[in-house]
Amino acid sequence: MIRLMVVVVFLVTAKGIQQPRLVYPRLLEERSPDGRMVLHLHDDLTLNLRKASVAASEFRVLEQEDGRQVMHFFKGEELDRHLHEDEKQFASVHLMQKDTGVEVEGIVGPYHRIQPMPEMERSEDGLVPHMIQEIEKKEMHDIEMEPRGLDAWSIKERSGGTANVPEEVTVELFIVTDRWHHKHFAKTSQLILYLCIIVNSVNLRYTETSAPRVKFSLVGVEKDEVINSLVYIDGK
Repeated sequence: MIRLMVVVVFLVTAKGIQQPRLVYPRLLEERSPDGRMVLHLHDDLTLNLRKASVAASEFRVLEQEDGRQVMHFFKGEELDRHLHEDEKQFASVHLMQKDTGVEVEGIVGPYHRIQPMPEMERSEDGLVPHMIQEIEKKEMHDIEMEPRGLDAWSIKERSGGTANVPEEVTVELFIVTDRWHHKHFAKTSQLILYLCIIVNSVNLRYTETSAPRVKFSLVGVEKDEVINSLVYIDGK
């Protein structure tokens, strides 16, 4: 397996954002013959959701408590319990069926996200209001750096021999999120669910890969208290 650590650093621009759309999600079919759930969002968007899985079986959370670092462990199957996807619509959502109605949160296409609006009035038939919004454009600041100890590496062109390529490669992601990012989540569980939705949406974009197939597995997250994320880049 390939292991990768990701530092979450986003700059958001709000140009060209479409107006939010109020919707009332409704389950048309709780379980179809192939195990999918049919979720109607509005007249132009109905999702055929299947169960999704992205969290490692033993999920780790590293955070600060009383001035010291502690590690917490969660069961991946519990984190994935309400995670669903529609691979054709590029939808990755956390869906909960409650006595009060259906609540959906996540990504409902390449450019839109959805979230419940519990403070708003329900529909006449008691459906929970949700807001669909355009995903804000993220401007990533990528900085290329030469790895330390490069002179110790042996870099060679590919040989003409036949390589044994596995059918599937799993990339393990451990994400570091700084204070500017994780402060937006009231609970650690909300942060984890958000990251599961995002990483699963990445998996959907890699479904067409072959020789090998590529799959991302979220193995953990660190809630760092560093304010300036550039310390990860310059190593200070």
